[in-house]
Amino acid sequence: MFKFTRFVIIVSIFFICACQSQNKEAEKEETPVIDTVATVIEKRSTTSLLYDLKALEAVFTNDNWLIANAKKDSSYFYFSRLGDFTVNTYEYVLSKGDSSGVKKSNMLIKDDKVIWHFNNQDLYLENASSARAVWKVAGNDSLQYVFLRANNNEINLTYPDKTKRVMKKILPFSLFLVRSRYDYANGTHYAFDSSQINKKK
Repeated sequence: MFKFTRFVIIVSIFFICACQSQNKEAEKEETPVIDTVATVIEKRSTTSLLYDLKALEAVFTNDNWLIANAKKDSSYFYFSRLGDFTVNTYEYVLSKGDSSGVKKSNMLIKDDKVIWHFNNQDLYLENASSARAVWKVAGNDSLQYVFLRANNNEINLTYPDKTKRVMKKILPFSLFLVRSRYDYANGTHYAFDSSQINKKK
């Protein structure tokens, strides 16, 4: 009788341990599946946003652009990619051959969207390719800005009221400011020439 009771106790302990071991194995198997799914979703979102910023860089490049305006002073935009997730933008006008009224902004990721403050409005990127970027006005999706890359030196810009402007690539930012200052001091007009200066050998 004692041997039988002892046998029952041993079997019971073995059975309890086996069940606990199975439960722990089941927990181990479930945890990585959840983490993997979350990681895949996170990577997909990050990849998509990186694609958008890469497309924007293809549209605007890291260049200096002139937006000519007959009714008021022409404005200039300088775009500069900073790392993977930010594009710095600088809007300015020329005054006495120098940049004036500089407005710095950023194209950056916020709440799973690429946002930008442009023309005194908060925008979010609707879609982008290497030749086109469509921005919606935050709070009013019916209003949009469209930047269409016409060629290497021009971008066609359409405002929400359907007004159209042509953005023209000009000299690199630092060189442009040097030549603008020279133009102002000497009465010349080379700063608006898009030709590059070749260093003498």
